[in-house]
Amino acid sequence: MVDMERLITRLRENDALRDEDLTVKGVAERIQPQYATDWPPSLSPQVRDALMAAGIPRLYQHQADAIEKSLSGADVVLESPTASGKTAAFAAPMLDTLIRNPGSHALMIYPMKALAFDQREQIRSLCAPLSIESWTYDGDTDEEHKKALRTNPPHILLTNPEYLNTSFLSNRDLWDGFLRNLRYVVIDEMHEYRGFFGGNMALLLRRFFRHLHRLGVSPQIFLSTATCANPQEHAKSLTGRTVEVMSARNTLRPERRFAFVKPDIPDYRYRDILRLRVEQSALAALEDGLQVLVFCPTKKFLEEAFGKCRSEAASKGLDPDRIVAYHADLRADRRVDIQRSIKAHEVDVILTTNALELGLDIGTLDGVILAGFPSSIMSAWQQIGRAGRGWDRDAFVLFYAMNDPIDNFFVSNLQEFLNKPFDHLVIDPNNEELIRSHLPSLIEETDGQLLPEDKSALGETFYQAAAEFRRRLAKGDKPQIRLNIRGSIGPSYDLKSGNEVIGQISALRRFREAYIGAIFPFFGRRYRVHAHEASAVVLAETDQHLKTEPRFFTYPPTQKHFKGNGYGEVEIFYGAIDVTTNLDGYKLVDERTGDVRETSNESDADSSRNLHSFWITVPENETARAGIGALEHLVRVGALFVMPVDRFDVSTMSIVRDGATAYYYENYPSGIGVAKKLFEVFPEALKKGVEIAQKCKCQKGCQNCIEPAKRYEMSAPPIDKVYGIELAKVILSAVENGPDMEFKDGVLMPLQ
Repeated sequence: MVDMERLITRLRENDALRDEDLTVKGVAERIQPQYATDWPPSLSPQVRDALMAAGIPRLYQHQADAIEKSLSGADVVLESPTASGKTAAFAAPMLDTLIRNPGSHALMIYPMKALAFDQREQIRSLCAPLSIESWTYDGDTDEEHKKALRTNPPHILLTNPEYLNTSFLSNRDLWDGFLRNLRYVVIDEMHEYRGFFGGNMALLLRRFFRHLHRLGVSPQIFLSTATCANPQEHAKSLTGRTVEVMSARNTLRPERRFAFVKPDIPDYRYRDILRLRVEQSALAALEDGLQVLVFCPTKKFLEEAFGKCRSEAASKGLDPDRIVAYHADLRADRRVDIQRSIKAHEVDVILTTNALELGLDIGTLDGVILAGFPSSIMSAWQQIGRAGRGWDRDAFVLFYAMNDPIDNFFVSNLQEFLNKPFDHLVIDPNNEELIRSHLPSLIEETDGQLLPEDKSALGETFYQAAAEFRRRLAKGDKPQIRLNIRGSIGPSYDLKSGNEVIGQISALRRFREAYIGAIFPFFGRRYRVHAHEASAVVLAETDQHLKTEPRFFTYPPTQKHFKGNGYGEVEIFYGAIDVTTNLDGYKLVDERTGDVRETSNESDADSSRNLHSFWITVPENETARAGIGALEHLVRVGALFVMPVDRFDVSTMSIVRDGATAYYYENYPSGIGVAKKLFEVFPEALKKGVEIAQKCKCQKGCQNCIEPAKRYEMSAPPIDKVYGIELAKVILSAVENGPDMEFKDGVLMPLQ
């Protein structure tokens, strides 16, 4: 058991924690699991015995229910928290199917290699007594083994979305024997498929199931997810099929002790000192014999911390070989060795990027250390979920905030984080831009001969787009290899300092934060943007006390309405907007004195079209004018707690013109489903934003409640917390009475 107070003392002794730091502590109490009284009667005795031989003497109730439902022939989605035995729940009916149907096959699809490796280790132990073979087929499989697996496929193959696309579909003829006998498909960690990745996966699965349908094959599917408020809806959006939900929500949970820390560090030294704090916390755990995962924000941060940790460990008389670094760029054999050494408890401190966010099932892991808050709350829980995977032991979570408003927000709102309800997962399989990117692959897979029966697998929108596709493919063309399943729409740029690439930046952030001449903060250091190259932003070291204050102007967006409701004088819409923003110049300011060192009229413009958006419009009055700027951010903060939103995927703005309007919009064209979901759940988001703002002791708004991470519009309404809360309450009161208007035929019309 982890003694949190002893750990805190040890952190102070190692200078990983100081009295002046803001440290907030909390506990997620243990909920003991409920066990089934007996094994499912329809489960093969051979499979039952294999489970028992693998150390599973009895099932949790949710496992038994999911197994029984799958054995009845239903497609199933199991929703249960981390370390709740999802692997056994889908492995049992899968193995039962393979035993009862000799010569049949199963395909298991995982979002990350580390997860596939870990699952194969578990599956292999279950398969051994049953003489069932399993193997992974991905980028780590050498060519000789790939050829052998295609020629003589094992009963079970584990793969990822990329190889489902570029091998099982692109080279489908080589898999004909395997696919014609495919009886079972497992899609694990369903919650990872959201946003652009989720939209791509939805279209990929539709192509895959269409091909199987042409072969006369209709395998059972089993999906699993750790936390999801809408598992049935999301599973159907992802697969195009109706599934039955088995839920273990709030029925089991390990005990975890939390410490969220906002270090008292000067801005200009933040990155270096924060990394030192993280290093010292890892060494404190090593001294106490604790096994921990340390999640680092970048590979560069990881490499620097790893070298310093090993050096410091040796100087303290500790074994530096018990410290390892893990990231996706390691050779496959090295990644496998590290994962095995972790499970064998041969190492204690594992510094990693998000490469180990999924897939590591270690019952003895004592804790996790987070250097900065991940991109979303769901990612944070995935990282936290690596520890505390044994019900008879607790674990700790230590989070160090970066000098970032979102990080600071969560330090001040730990209880909101701990008590956050499950996420509403969102994807949009009707995203026009993503569909266009998949059309060449679909046409190649159908040989240009689309059949009416393909519509059931593809869905109406994808089918119609394919029917209207007129481009001819060159003979032998394999468009699948050009399809980026995980990539977002739009380019990214390297950040170069001298000859070193220190990070990447999106096109949107390049325009807003890394314009030529800008002071660009990056992990505690400040750089001056020297130039824009074709694929890079060139940075130069600069005075650490300088900052730039840009002048942006965003024109009122043009709107295309998809859905809308009226609640008296309050209007709520979901639609698409075109946004044009101009950079009109900047001031270079010395923070120590406030002096303006330089004024520039550097100009640029950015125009983004078809950005899906949610917006609220109210009549212009004193409350609206003063409160709309704060309302925009009450929605932004509240949305973090009702949807799995990546903070870099969305933006907000507010405008007072012909009424007051607050926009919450996606940064990428054609829709990823976030704005659409917010239209459905916005009262929950707004209530949560108000609740958090009211708890904060500030008077006008601050980083702990509603202050935005960035401000881009020089004409944007001011942020006034009091007026924002007042305006939010007016809107929520109107919504409680229900809509009296609905958007039809291009206008809001009275409800009949």
